[in-house]
Amino acid sequence: MVVATKVLTRGRVETRRGVVGYKDGGVQDLAPPTPAEPLNATVDRKRDLSPRRDLEGRSTPKGGRVSPALRVPVVGVDGKPLMPTTPQRARKLLKSGVAKKCWNGLGQFYIQMLKQVGAKKQAVCLAVDTGSRWDGMAVVMRKQVVTTAELVLPSGVAEKIKARRRMRRARRYRKTPCRAKHFDNRSRPEGWLCPSQRAKVDFRTKVVDALCKLYPIDKFAVEDVRFDHYRKRWGKHFSTVEIGKTKFYEHLQSLGVLSLYDGVQTAGWREKLGLPKNSRKSALEWDSHASDAVAIGCAETGCENPLPPEFWVWKRFQNAKRQLYRFEPEKGGVRRRYGGSLSVRPFKKADVVLWRGRLVRVGGFMDGRISLHTFTLKNKRVTQSARPEDCTRFFNQRVFAMHQAPIPLTTEAVDFFGGSL
Repeated sequence: MVVATKVLTRGRVETRRGVVGYKDGGVQDLAPPTPAEPLNATVDRKRDLSPRRDLEGRSTPKGGRVSPALRVPVVGVDGKPLMPTTPQRARKLLKSGVAKKCWNGLGQFYIQMLKQVGAKKQAVCLAVDTGSRWDGMAVVMRKQVVTTAELVLPSGVAEKIKARRRMRRARRYRKTPCRAKHFDNRSRPEGWLCPSQRAKVDFRTKVVDALCKLYPIDKFAVEDVRFDHYRKRWGKHFSTVEIGKTKFYEHLQSLGVLSLYDGVQTAGWREKLGLPKNSRKSALEWDSHASDAVAIGCAETGCENPLPPEFWVWKRFQNAKRQLYRFEPEKGGVRRRYGGSLSVRPFKKADVVLWRGRLVRVGGFMDGRISLHTFTLKNKRVTQSARPEDCTRFFNQRVFAMHQAPIPLTTEAVDFFGGSL
């Protein structure tokens, strides 16, 4: 399998002072001229080795399966999702002025019609391969796979709650005013879900709702994971994993028809379709978890071309909650401020800004200077001393995204491309 990775290029951006929205003219050059993606993503290919294309823009290597073309999500005037279209037709609609460019909270590019069009739809299925740390998702139609994604679920919630409990109990032994205990008059409501599971379920449902706003999804296929909770929990408690799974299934049933598949069925369909399976679960690649979602999605819709045109990785921004003081005091017994969602005004944490010709993400602040991080999934810190007046705000990003274009090719297709991919 050969993978072509799409890289982000900045393009020319007009430098403007102050705070502007990401839909304003300051970022109009970031709109995609060819593929339908944010931030002007392009495929890394050699110019003299561009593959042959058919009428729909799909590469047709001799002896291999047809690689699917990218599809641009389309929503109507009322905001309801329509069937996705090709990038060529999307550019024509934008050029003629009957549609406008938009981006959703997941970083996906789509167009919204400014005139009424036909609402004829086909069956579209959203397949989900749930897990404890990573989820795989795929939007599948009868003719092709539209998009695939992997979710990096929130982690470390239980440890943060334990640390908060330790600090709360320690305050009761210090000579400071403390509140009375509340655990004697508290009762858990029906359907209570522990915070660690709730964070995962909420993130799943948030992504599902965002995808349902872009694609006319009416079917859902989920790999149902079952094990003996009574034996695993020593017969003491019923696992909250089942409660979270039930809440997620109820949410899907409220949006459409839900079908469940077990692991044996998923493996059978994956082998039948010839999809690869990465043994490293932590690999942020489409064949680690999204391939299972593609398998059950094709089983639900009858799709015979399981090759994905694009692959996303989504990770929720986990902000450090505000604490009155640090856990340990510094020299002189002084405890510094910690946490919170605000930075130097008018910026907030996770704001995407333009700084010195590059896109970066806003972090914390100190002495009137801003900490900036890379505009990537890892969110590595670049500097701690950026001046606020040197930053131009675009938008706030609560979900980090990474975009790739996996193109699985046969041996003959690799020979056709000359090994350039």
